[in-house]
Amino acid sequence: MVDKEDMIEGFEELYSNLKMELMSNSADIKGNRQMFGQVQGFFMAMRMVVPLDMEEVEYVENRLRALEERLV
Repeated sequence: MVDKEDMIEGFEELYSNLKMELMSNSADIKGNRQMFGQVQGFFMAMRMVVPLDMEEVEYVENRLRALEERLV
């Protein structure tokens, strides 16, 4: 069984890596979009594997939305 805390830690690591990449290398739009897709995919997989309450889901979705706005 997958540990919820490990999954959340993994998501946070991917998220922070993407956020740093967006701040330091905003010109690489293709690479940044690819990383964003990986973060979104990880979140979707996490939702299927571990039980998340609605507050956790909304929190992550809001964070993803904020990053997506930086990609445009």
